[in-house]
Amino acid sequence: MSARTPPADGASRAAGFASTQWSVIKEARTDSAGRRAALETLCAAYWAPVYAYLRRRGHHPADAEDLTQGFFLELLEGDFLDRSDPAKGRFRGYLIGALRYFLGTHFEQERAVKRGGRVQSIEWSAPEAEREFAALDRPDSDPSAVYEKSWALTLLARALHRLGEEQTAAGRGRAFAVLRPFLSMTPTRGDYDRAAGELRTTRANVAVWVHRLASRYAELVKLEVAATVLDPAEVKHELLHLMQALRS
Repeated sequence: MSARTPPADGASRAAGFASTQWSVIKEARTDSAGRRAALETLCAAYWAPVYAYLRRRGHHPADAEDLTQGFFLELLEGDFLDRSDPAKGRFRGYLIGALRYFLGTHFEQERAVKRGGRVQSIEWSAPEAEREFAALDRPDSDPSAVYEKSWALTLLARALHRLGEEQTAAGRGRAFAVLRPFLSMTPTRGDYDRAAGELRTTRANVAVWVHRLASRYAELVKLEVAATVLDPAEVKHELLHLMQALRS
């Protein structure tokens, strides 16, 4: 990661980036061979917001795990996705609507039992999901607000993970590991100097690298948000919504 090396063009790096959630659903409808793999990836990515919503509605951790798993299995095996219409809303809205429908049609404990109890068919980390929920939860929190905030955090995490993959692929994994904290906090006196010493470079270089990482991170967040809407014109509104959800 050289301070003299200009950053790659954001548009070219974005080429081939993840398909939108709606396009994954569309492809899954027509490609029976790849349907489950595509939807499992999608479900695993948004496991945390659904789990957080269920926990805030009063379900105990074990029950919330079963319900979340049952919900996503229903998406995989049922016709929810075949009946979805991207023209009717954003992906996060579709997902929470599908979840409410799932709960309202009495799929809860009966489905969990019929599917063999707490058998995992989609990869996820229950302890991590519970830790995330605990960090979000407040006595006066509305379940929908918790869902929205968890959704926003999930988008940020996906963008940060992608950024880490890019940096590692470019041979800058070590620098990214050291500089990553600066993407979510304001450096205090001496922080850049310590990072420079660890990376055996100058403070000026650290400042440049952090700026470039932050810029690319912002690009990737925007791409993640764009992947949840059908109309690119809605991206700006969704970004504002994401920021509001994080502040709630």
